[in-house]
Amino acid sequence: MIYLDGNSLGLCTEEAQKAVLRTLAEWRELAIHGWTEGTHPWLFLAERTGAQLARLIGAQAQSVVATGSITVNLHQLLATLYDGKGMVLIEQGAFPTDRYAIQSQLRLRGLSVGEVLEAVIADEESIEAAFATRKFSCAVLPSVVYTTGRLLDIPRLTSAALRNDVVLLWDLAHSIGIVPHQLDAWGCDAAFWCGYKWLAAGPGSVGGLYLNPRHHDKTPGIQGWFGSRKDALFTNDDTLQPADGAARLQLGTPHLLSLAPLEATAKVLAEYGIERLRAESLALTRLLSTEAENAGFVVVTPREDAQRGGHITIQHPKAAVLCRALRRHNVIPDHRPPDLIRFAPHPLYTSEDDCQKTIALLAALARGEEFDDGPALVP
Repeated sequence: MIYLDGNSLGLCTEEAQKAVLRTLAEWRELAIHGWTEGTHPWLFLAERTGAQLARLIGAQAQSVVATGSITVNLHQLLATLYDGKGMVLIEQGAFPTDRYAIQSQLRLRGLSVGEVLEAVIADEESIEAAFATRKFSCAVLPSVVYTTGRLLDIPRLTSAALRNDVVLLWDLAHSIGIVPHQLDAWGCDAAFWCGYKWLAAGPGSVGGLYLNPRHHDKTPGIQGWFGSRKDALFTNDDTLQPADGAARLQLGTPHLLSLAPLEATAKVLAEYGIERLRAESLALTRLLSTEAENAGFVVVTPREDAQRGGHITIQHPKAAVLCRALRRHNVIPDHRPPDLIRFAPHPLYTSEDDCQKTIALLAALARGEEFDDGPALVP
C-alpha cells in the first residue's frame, strides 16, 4: 500500500500500539492505583503529553496541554478569550467544526451570527486588511487551508492581529507534527488541534491546545474539575482553583486509552526532529507537484515552499472516481467534493518512488478505462 492520507488519519506506530497495551496492562494490574503509581502515572499524563507537543510548536511546556477534542478546545478558547464585544473573522472555506463552534458561541451570547461573523479569503493581504478595519476583536484561522494545502504566514498574521487588538486563535489541525511553529516567539494568543492527523494518535484521539503565557491568569470560560490544581481535585470547593498555565482549560477526566498513544507519537516526532520532518515533507510534496504538473494535472497548492503545508491538492472533474480507482490499486489519497484529490506524503513512510508511482498511476487512470459512476467517496 502507498498511504497518502496521513493528513486525515495517521498510521499506527509501534510506539502508539505499545503505549495503549501498556496502559491496558496498568489498568488491569494497578486498577485505581494507576493514577499515582507505576512508571507512567495517569494523573499527570495530559501535562506530560503537552510537554512533548510543546517541542513541536515552539512553546514552553506549561502553555500546552493534551485534552479534549478539536471542537471542544475551540469552544473553550472562545469562551475564555473572546469578549463578545466585537466581530469574529473566519476564513471563507473554514472547516465545518470551526464554523459550527463559532456560531454556537455567538448564539449562546445572544449575538446575531449574520451580524457578528464575517468570512475572508485565505490570503495574508485580505486578512490584514480585515484586521485594519478595527471591527474585529477575535479571529479563528487555519494554519493550513485543508482543501488546498495553502500554509498561511502565521507570524505575519499574528503580528497584524496584535497591532489591531484582535485575539487570534490558530487551528493547527493540518500543520502540527509536520510543520515547525514558534508560537511563543511569534506571540500567538492561542491554538488548538486534533491528535489523529499528522500526530497519528489514532481515530478520535485526544486533541490539544496552546495558551500564551499572557493569558495564563484568565479564568476558564468553561470550567471542569480537571482544570483544578492537582492538590485541589478533591477539596470540594465551591470555586475552581485553576491549575497553572494551559492545564486550567481541561474539563473532565482524561481519556487515558486515547491519550497514551498521543504521548508516544509526539515523542517520536519530536525526537526525529520537526525541522527534519519539514524539510523531507517539502521535498516529497515538491516532487508530487512537479510530477503532477508534468502529467498535465492542475495543482491548486502553492509551489512556493513557504506557502505549502504537508499535502498537495489536485483539481480534476472526476476526482471522486479517480480516488476510488487509486484505492483499488492500493494507493490511498482522499477526495474532497466536488473536484479535489489530496495527497499527503509522510517522511516516515513515504518514498520518492511512492510519489512517482502514484502520479504515473493517476495519469494512466485519467486516460481512461477504470472510471465508474458510483457515489463520491468522502472518508
